[in-house]
Amino acid sequence: MKNYTLRVPPSQRADDWFSFIRESLKHTEGISQLTVDFNQVRFMDTDDFVVLACLIESFYIKGCDIQFIGGTDGFNSHLFNIKFKEYWKEGFDRSKFTLSYNQTTLCLWKISQDMIYSYSMYARKYFERFAINKDLIPLASNMDEVFNNIFDHSRSPVTGYIITQYYPKNNKLSFSVCDFGIGIPNAIKEVDIIDEPDFEDWKAILKSLEKGFSINSTPRNRGFGLNNILEFTESSKGRLLIISNDGIVEKKAGEMYHAGSNNFNFSGTLVKVEVDLNSFDEKDETDQIFDF
Repeated sequence: MKNYTLRVPPSQRADDWFSFIRESLKHTEGISQLTVDFNQVRFMDTDDFVVLACLIESFYIKGCDIQFIGGTDGFNSHLFNIKFKEYWKEGFDRSKFTLSYNQTTLCLWKISQDMIYSYSMYARKYFERFAINKDLIPLASNMDEVFNNIFDHSRSPVTGYIITQYYPKNNKLSFSVCDFGIGIPNAIKEVDIIDEPDFEDWKAILKSLEKGFSINSTPRNRGFGLNNILEFTESSKGRLLIISNDGIVEKKAGEMYHAGSNNFNFSGTLVKVEVDLNSFDEKDETDQIFDF
């Protein structure tokens, strides 16, 4: 029996997390027992959870058992409430809804093509409890965009994960999606003629955010759809963060882009969206008759 231990970074530094991913993925072959060690972890944000879930899945799909150790009492209480440690138990279906004990967290979900629209509709209904009379249809439609792009472009062996968290203190919502696919820059370079010989990854991400930009796509999705997500975060006084391959792009509403090379050598894409629920439009009561 060959064991391997994932020592989860206790910090929130991106450098720590992506070096952790890069090193861990070198060891997925021939492992029969994976131990996920939370050390003295006190907090993980939505982006940390989806990255870690994809990483665990990379081992799990190759047939190893998963066990968890470590972590502070408070953090382990949170893991219990969102049922994180149950996800890789025998018989657990990660592609179905898993109601958590924490009402402000919509379950970690292994993205399933058949459940895309069901999940986004459920997310809308789930968080309408905290956004009285607010129209959350834009939230659902932008989730659809991200999910469809994973299936259309990423070619990720683990299909991707999402988790959504509501923060009542500031009435904000955050969702993060991660896959371990080829990455946005590689997907663009495969189909688009780039005149620059050294076209950097962050420039490719910016290109994917341009209005009207599209690459060949399946009928359900007209392109990357990332401009819609950019406009969504802008109108909702939010923040968009995209890390893919060696590029990173961050855009806060009303501010200039922060973009550049990250040297993470990350094979995949991480998208994090934060929005202010106070900024959403009021529901149009005349539309309620059509609300199924």
